[in-house]
Amino acid sequence: MRRAQAKRLPRHRDNTSILSGNAYTLELLRGSDTQCIELMRMSREAYVRLCVHFRHKLWLHDSRHVSVEEKMAMFLTIIGHNERYVVTKRRFQHSSQTIHKYFHEVLAAMMTFAREMMVPSTFNPNPDSSGAHKSLRRIFKGIVGALDGTLVHAIIPASQQTVYRGRRKGKCYQNVLGICDFNMIFTFVYAGWEGVAHDSRVLTEVMAEPSNNSPFPPPSKYYLCDAAYTNTRGFMAPYRNVRYWLGDFRCRRAMTKEEKFNHAHAKLRNVIERAYGVLNARFPILDKMAPYPFNVQKNIVIACFVVNNFIRKEKINDELFAQYEEPQMVTEQVGQEERLSLQQQDHNGVQKTYNL
Repeated sequence: MRRAQAKRLPRHRDNTSILSGNAYTLELLRGSDTQCIELMRMSREAYVRLCVHFRHKLWLHDSRHVSVEEKMAMFLTIIGHNERYVVTKRRFQHSSQTIHKYFHEVLAAMMTFAREMMVPSTFNPNPDSSGAHKSLRRIFKGIVGALDGTLVHAIIPASQQTVYRGRRKGKCYQNVLGICDFNMIFTFVYAGWEGVAHDSRVLTEVMAEPSNNSPFPPPSKYYLCDAAYTNTRGFMAPYRNVRYWLGDFRCRRAMTKEEKFNHAHAKLRNVIERAYGVLNARFPILDKMAPYPFNVQKNIVIACFVVNNFIRKEKINDELFAQYEEPQMVTEQVGQEERLSLQQQDHNGVQKTYNL
């Protein structure tokens, strides 16, 4: 025993800031709301409520030296600013191993939280409920939400990059399918598909697998989707080869009945564009993912959706949601042009395979 103790080297301490991680966290809790928003991408009220909720559910516990609030602050700093462990450890004055441990502890708790925060629609929409375009929603009877895919940057091993790699700057992406209601709350998310996968293929595969618990609408109910999807039961797409995007109607109003239908359809479906806009603005890690294992990358994407949903469901005043609240706001999804070109590439390849 003495020999083993004699060989034990003294621990080298390279974090020398006088502001410990605990002191930094207390400063966030007691400081200005602006500081909390800038550093953790949410208000102090939202941060406190989130920590209280995880304590109450017993998903997170104080450890000997790190509180729940500090663990959550580490996690939100990483996904809110795409920080690496080596940077975060200086901020919180812990080792990289400690940052790694608690990041994954919070991420695992977020996966449990996801089952609570992303609940499928009841399929009984109330025309008088909150949200934009109430009059249009009365006309589109049976509408229960909007559906769309988005591309999220991914780090993929070289041997698997072909089906994930895009044409623009050679980046790799995962295709994420999302469904939201008219309050910009996501009710279903499925992450991890190859970037070149066509949106309609992703939807078909996801809906066909019972274990995904995908919310397929009953008869007379449907989601709005864009022209990348098939117009079929449960999913209403716009007229093809007719003006559709909101920007197309800025200079010239809708003239034909097909254009009028597409314009109304686009106004309603724009809710998911705005929901993605809030999400991407809050979490830059979705635009430039860190080199985690791919299953961790998928979980990080889900966690971003979950935190966003929590802020919206708790009705907490939030600058980003206020910014994207305007129904007519035209947004540009991250990688939207890339997604369309990749889908066309995949569509051509699939057609060729089927014709064989």
